[in-house]
Amino acid sequence: MKISNRNPKSQKVLITGANRGLGFGFLMHYLTQGETVIATCRNDDTLIFDKLKKDFPNQLYIENLELTNEQSIIDFAHKIKENKVRFDLVINNAGVSIEENFGNWTLATFETNFKVNTIGPALLIQAINPYLNQNAKLIQLSSGLGSVALNINPEGPYDAYAASKAALNILTKKLASKLYTRGIIVTAINPGWVQTDMGGPDATSTIDEAIEQMTSTINTLTIKDTGTFISLTGEILPW
Repeated sequence: MKISNRNPKSQKVLITGANRGLGFGFLMHYLTQGETVIATCRNDDTLIFDKLKKDFPNQLYIENLELTNEQSIIDFAHKIKENKVRFDLVINNAGVSIEENFGNWTLATFETNFKVNTIGPALLIQAINPYLNQNAKLIQLSSGLGSVALNINPEGPYDAYAASKAALNILTKKLASKLYTRGIIVTAINPGWVQTDMGGPDATSTIDEAIEQMTSTINTLTIKDTGTFISLTGEILPW
């Protein structure tokens, strides 16, 4: 990874799970805005970026990252250090939802949801913490299902997923306090019900609509917003 300095004023943006869905939507938005994007995905998904790398040769950098593998996270952080990259915006987007109804719960389902949705993002932020710029923004892609107060769809098969997102929310709050003195804004965002592989075709908003609203909200975040759980339009949501 050799980061071009051709546009030193561009933001350095890290997006996890950038190969599809909302991650790919974020990727295209920030590339077209002229930002420098480090996009991560699993190794077997990197080929989809070949054309994009030709279209954005000095903006797009693809790195393999497996969030369920601690060594992969450590290796990624070493590359960031070696290339002297410092991030202005991090979007912890990568996630998984394995559905399982009460009565059929398994250890494997809970473990996978937590490894990808909670533990991976936590260890990633710890690893790249030295490379976050002053006043950087850390965005955690959460879910309304992670709200304890709202208790959305309690009869549905999303219990492990909901628990993992609730755990991500408390990590957001903890990180906001830990990084406050550096002016780093840490916010959990609920993108709503979106037409992704996870959301399905009946969802109420398209990827483009959700990305437009979320990026507009992210752009307006200040340190006063750190440690909050918000909707894609910036409305405060209950924990």
